[in-house]
Amino acid sequence: MSVWIIEPRDPLIVRDGRPFGPFPGARAFSLKFPFPSTVAGGVRTRVGLYKYGRFDPDAIQEIKRIRVRGPLLAELDTTGEDVAEWLVAAPADALLLELEPAQPGKARLKRLVPLALPPGAKTDLTASAPEMALVGLPQPDPRKLHGRVLPYWRWPYFEKWLEAPADKEVSLSDLGCDGPVSQARMHVSIRPETQTADEERGALFQTRGLEFVRTAEAGMLRSLRRLGLAVAVDTLDLRPGVAPLGGERRLVYWRQSQRTFPSFPESLKQKIIASRHCRLILLTPAHFLDGWKPRWLLERRQGVKPTLRAIAVKRPEVVSGWDFEQGKAKPTRRLAPAGSVYFLRLEGDEDALAKWLEATWMEAVSDGEQDRHDGFGLAVLGVWDGQLHPMEVT
Repeated sequence: MSVWIIEPRDPLIVRDGRPFGPFPGARAFSLKFPFPSTVAGGVRTRVGLYKYGRFDPDAIQEIKRIRVRGPLLAELDTTGEDVAEWLVAAPADALLLELEPAQPGKARLKRLVPLALPPGAKTDLTASAPEMALVGLPQPDPRKLHGRVLPYWRWPYFEKWLEAPADKEVSLSDLGCDGPVSQARMHVSIRPETQTADEERGALFQTRGLEFVRTAEAGMLRSLRRLGLAVAVDTLDLRPGVAPLGGERRLVYWRQSQRTFPSFPESLKQKIIASRHCRLILLTPAHFLDGWKPRWLLERRQGVKPTLRAIAVKRPEVVSGWDFEQGKAKPTRRLAPAGSVYFLRLEGDEDALAKWLEATWMEAVSDGEQDRHDGFGLAVLGVWDGQLHPMEVT
């Protein structure tokens, strides 16, 4: 699959579900990050227009078979032509706490792990999922949560977290960043016959978009670093250039990258095979028919039967959209957000495990086949020893 960079020229608007219309005081809000379906739709529209020169209803099924992986956030190099560093959603099994005494720009990073309940204790999972364990801190920690939330981690730190998660002191600037910046713009209604402001109605409205830059600090100096979306596709019919994407037809640059998505470290693979347990971490939101619990992922494939033992998941995200094939709105669905962590037990021989791990790394794991084609549920794997840590009760 080839990797393409999508760099917004203007603040990108990816609308949420709040109403927006041509009336005074209206506000259009953007999501914090595009859903995979938005980028997949952009890829397929661009391919369809290149191949057919127009919207062809007869080609919809062919176009929908294009596999899309992503989008991932990428920091671009100084030329802006290619990826300098990958940025991924912060894992839900990591906790940032304040240091004592507090130190600017630093925090204590702690792991959340599956816990063994004290004797006689029960949860609401006991009847429906008796093998499921809670996830949390084994011992209470009196320190406060850190005031700054880092939604994105740099890949080198994230890769270490996959292979050797450990409690330690970290520098926030080295660990990650805030990602795209929200920017608000004021607009005024324009009379079509004169192309001037409509002063009679005074129709002012506001839009909020995502500006794909971040502020980098080096001592007393500050600079802006360009960000972009990176997506992997299995088609040769995508072309570079400028095209609209998202709300208000804001323009983006499309160009092919010389990079590929991060590969599966051999040392990490061998650790997972040896323990026969792993963590599966979502890089993009996933859709599961049972809410937070997957079906397709837990089916026996390639001689391996995964069993879900615990999960660290944040609040669900909600997605909808417009179905051009059916000519109507898509149903609203809840998604397990990026960063969700699934603790799995793996049953199978070593050869089967190696094939299953390779087939799962940087692939989509949503329940529906079309959702997997759209890039919902892109996943990577990390180590887990399979142990349930005793919970300290105070």
